[in-house]
Amino acid sequence: MPLLRVVILLCSLPVTVCAQSLECSGNFPPPTFHTPLPFSETFNRFGNRERDRIFSDYGNLYQKNNIGNYGLALLGAGIMANTKIDSNFQNWYNRHIECNFTNEFSEFSKWFGEGKIFIPITVASALSYRFLQEKYGRTNNPRPFFEFTDRTMRGYFVGFPTLLAVQLITGGDRPRDGTSYWHPFQNDHGASGHAFIGAIPFITAAHMTDKLYLKGLFYTLSIVPAWSRVNDNAHYLSQALLGWYIGYLSVRAVSATEGTKLPRGMVIFPVVENNAAGIGLYYRY
Repeated sequence: MPLLRVVILLCSLPVTVCAQSLECSGNFPPPTFHTPLPFSETFNRFGNRERDRIFSDYGNLYQKNNIGNYGLALLGAGIMANTKIDSNFQNWYNRHIECNFTNEFSEFSKWFGEGKIFIPITVASALSYRFLQEKYGRTNNPRPFFEFTDRTMRGYFVGFPTLLAVQLITGGDRPRDGTSYWHPFQNDHGASGHAFIGAIPFITAAHMTDKLYLKGLFYTLSIVPAWSRVNDNAHYLSQALLGWYIGYLSVRAVSATEGTKLPRGMVIFPVVENNAAGIGLYYRY
C-alpha cells in the first residue's frame, strides 16, 4: 500500500503542473465590451460562441482524413478481435503480468475513466467559465485551467457519437463474458468507454503545452485508463486501443478549432499491412 500511495501522488502531480504550464489561445474574436451584460444578452452570446466552437469541432473530426483514420483503426481492431490476437494477448497478460500490484494500481487508475465523475465536473466548470467570460467581456484573458476543462468537455461531446456507434457496430464481448469476435448490435463493449474518457483530459493537456517532457508525460498517462481495462479483464486489447484512439482524434479536432498545436507535434495513425496491424508515429516540426 505505501508504494501504491506514492504512485497515486505522482499521478496527481500533472494536475498541478497542467494548471501552471498549459498554454491556450483561440481564433474567435473577443468581445469589445467590459461591463457586465444582462443575462439574456450574455446567454445569447455564450450560446452562439459555444455553438460555433462545437460545430467547428465536428467539422474537424469528420473531415476526409479522419474518416480514413477511423477506417484503418477499425480494420486493425477487426483483425485483432476476429483472430486469436486479442485472446492470446489477454491470456499472456493474465499469466505473466497481472499481479496484486497491477490490480491495486488498476483499481485507482480506472477512476480517471469514470464518466459519471469527470463529465459533470468538466461540463459544469467549462460552461460556467465560458458564461462568465461573456458576461464580463474577458475572453481576451483566458485562464489555462478553465480552457483545459472547456476543451476536455468538447472532446467528450464531439467524440461520444463515434464511440457509441463503434461500440454497437462491433458488438464485442468483455474477456470475462465471452470472446473478442465481433457480433454487430449484440453487445456494446467493442470500444472501451473508460479508455476514451480517461484519455481525453491527458491528451488535451499534451496539446496545450510546448514542453516535450510534459507532452510525453501526458501521453503516457493517457494510456493508463485503457491499460486498467485490460488488466481487469473488462476489455480486450483492441477494444481498449479503439477507445483511446477515438479520444485522441476527438482532442485533435478540438485543437484544430483552437488553432494551436496542430502545425507541429506528434501524429498517431493505425497501420494495417499484410495481415498485420500496428501503430505509426511521426513528429512534424
